[in-house]
Amino acid sequence: MLCGKEVAGTRGGAHLRVAALCAAASLGLAAAHGADEAPQTDGEAWNVGVEQYRAGDVTNALATLRPLMLSKTHGARAAEVVAKLAYDAGDLEEAAAAAQIALRAAPDDAKANRNFTRAVDGLPKLREERRVEAVLRAAQGKDPGGMMQGAAHDARSLMEQAATFRTNAPERAVALADALSRRASALADVWIPLRQTIAQAVTNEEQAATILQQIEQAEAKTKKAVDEFGDLGEEAYATMSDVEHDFTRFFKLTAMPPAAIGEDEVAQSNAWQDVEAFNGRAWQQDALDWTRSFRAKFPAWARAYAQKAQSDTNMPPFTAEDEAKVSALATELEKLQIGCVEKVIPPDQEKALGIIRQIRELLPKDKGGGGGGQQQNNQQNQSQDQNQQQQSQDQQKDESQGQDKQDQEPDQKQDQEPEQQPPDEKDGEDQDDGKEEDQEIEATLRKAQERNDEHEAKKARLRRAPLAPNERDW
Repeated sequence: MLCGKEVAGTRGGAHLRVAALCAAASLGLAAAHGADEAPQTDGEAWNVGVEQYRAGDVTNALATLRPLMLSKTHGARAAEVVAKLAYDAGDLEEAAAAAQIALRAAPDDAKANRNFTRAVDGLPKLREERRVEAVLRAAQGKDPGGMMQGAAHDARSLMEQAATFRTNAPERAVALADALSRRASALADVWIPLRQTIAQAVTNEEQAATILQQIEQAEAKTKKAVDEFGDLGEEAYATMSDVEHDFTRFFKLTAMPPAAIGEDEVAQSNAWQDVEAFNGRAWQQDALDWTRSFRAKFPAWARAYAQKAQSDTNMPPFTAEDEAKVSALATELEKLQIGCVEKVIPPDQEKALGIIRQIRELLPKDKGGGGGGQQQNNQQNQSQDQNQQQQSQDQQKDESQGQDKQDQEPDQKQDQEPEQQPPDEKDGEDQDDGKEEDQEIEATLRKAQERNDEHEAKKARLRRAPLAPNERDW
């Protein structure tokens, strides 16, 4: 009896569910017989189904023959016909499941093998297309920067756990590996809507090709982490380290000013408290990067906010005077942070932190202003968690180097430090090339975001515009 069981295909790695066919068979059986009619025998049902098939009545032929796939006498033949009809109709899932039933009845039959292979070969591509469609539907209307923010934070968490999940007892390690693999798979899906946003919004084909290639490489590394977690691989930590770098880099390129200034505050606070570098990135350099990301996007973001505020009077005001103050403060902040990065004993770190907080106070506070409110609260909580853990580090400095850290970027293990060099230790020329490349990508992503903002603003105006008299739904 095949009902309720999951049968693994021997080719193409496909997993076919016969339970769905059993349900369809039951429905088909009910449809094939009227309530007042006596049930047909398998032979009679087969003859009716064949006549319907020859007459080109596909719907009724399937309804009649599906129940016969469970028959001892006619199951293999019925399954063969159902597989052909479903394949011709483009339903590869049903075609593959039916072809598998026919193959199980005659494993050495060449025709049954060919039919099964033909149906199964197209399943991976079909399932991938459906998965991508589902991911894009779920991401519709969401801000790419907001999605990258959540993904970057989750990548840090996965990286922390990748260092220690294999040290648990076997049962616990396997359970953790499965959970981490699922989370990494969800992370890999984040690259899909970002890739579509670039493909649709960027008009420069050469720039778009460069960015898409980098996204594809990052997605491949994330999928590699999925497999390594699933296999309890030793390389999961190193792979997640690379993945975390990728997500953080693209988060910096896509983050809107409210999110960027929130991350800036966390990084500057950690730099001021001398928290150990995370994943090879010094906190002070990280803070400077976030300030530059903020300054690059702020003018366009402020214009888009002003345009949206014209059609939405409920949005908190953001005056031209406030915009000028923020611009001046951001310029002063970048100069201070450059000095902090370049000098051995950083000056004015606390002052830089104060400027960041002034900027945050001047920015609009609601989610309509770019998601600032909730993101800022999240950043404040994260900063507080990091401050608390820094105090714990001071008390247990010699014991805490190999432990997991929660809610804060962890200390690196000593034997892993050589593999993760801070950005300022790279060759100067390579670093400059990387900065120029990031600037080009950031400019391209900014154009894509501006296009998206323009579309959203037009949609908002259209929603608020009154309908024409002949369009009113009286």
